[in-house]
Amino acid sequence: MSYTVPAQTRIGHVHLKVSDLDKALSFYQELWGVELMQKYGTQAAFISAGGYHHHIGLNTWYSKGSPPAPG
Repeated sequence: MSYTVPAQTRIGHVHLKVSDLDKALSFYQELWGVELMQKYGTQAAFISAGGYHHHIGLNTWYSKGSPPAPG
C-alpha cells in the first residue's frame, strides 16, 4: 500500500450497506489507506483512519449479493 489516509482525517461516522464485504474492504483499504479495526465474520467490518475505533462501518445485512444501485 503506497497511501495511508492521515491520522487527523475527519470522516464522521458512516455505516454503509454493501453487497460484497471483501470487495468493499479492498476498495477502502487500498484506495483510501484506512485500517481494518474489527471484522465480524463475513457480515460486517469497521475501518478507521488513525486508530479511532471506526469511522466507517460496512455490513452486508439485507444487502449481500445485491446488484449495484441505479444510476
